[in-house]
Amino acid sequence: MLFVAVSLDKPGMLETRLSTRPPHVAWLESLGDTLKLAGPFLGDDGQPLGSLVIIEAPDQAAAEAIFKADPYVAAGLFASTSVRPWRHVFGKLD
Repeated sequence: MLFVAVSLDKPGMLETRLSTRPPHVAWLESLGDTLKLAGPFLGDDGQPLGSLVIIEAPDQAAAEAIFKADPYVAAGLFASTSVRPWRHVFGKLD
């Protein structure tokens, strides 16, 4: 089953995002085929202000455990994160 995490950054946390990006990218790469899509939301100024990550997991609890391992979470970057099951209908994920 696919799950999407929508996370919004706390205000004023751009430096935290940038300094934590290398371990965040390593975490994404470690997910292998579990990871389907990932990328930042951008503000009007082109700077990142949140994240969208789609993974495959057996259930909600497993998905939440995977998302909690994101180094951005440990760094306290996010003001909020919503994890929901998602059904892919149109377009290609690969």
